[in-house]
Amino acid sequence: MPQRIEIVEAFTALHSFDDDSVPDGIELLIQPIDSYGDPVKVAGTLRAELYTYRQASGNREGDRLCEPWEINLLTEEQQKQYWNPVTGMYDIPLQLPRAARADRGWLATGSVLVVVTYSTPLSTHMTDECVLQVPSSMK
Repeated sequence: MPQRIEIVEAFTALHSFDDDSVPDGIELLIQPIDSYGDPVKVAGTLRAELYTYRQASGNREGDRLCEPWEINLLTEEQQKQYWNPVTGMYDIPLQLPRAARADRGWLATGSVLVVVTYSTPLSTHMTDECVLQVPSSMK
């Protein structure tokens, strides 16, 4: 059983899945950590949300940029799809919906907030968040 879930900020980034300079999604890397500090596989559901980022605010969540993504990690097939046994992380590509890709005004904000909530089959919840900087080449 994990003790916490972490967004691996060093590897999580806005990403262009079609090889142009405009991001159309996020490459999200998640690492569940057990009580010994080791990465573990989990069963359950991940919910990823993307917001504009509010600096110097008690509520860092600005406008929600799209509907949340729900990623199920319940079956062997789903585990194989997302789990990387070499890194001990879940590697989850999140494609932005067409409307969010078309409205590129959010890129000018300079940064976005990613919030991930892991829900176990027993309804325990763990949350982590990180701020992603929009590279100047993508604005």
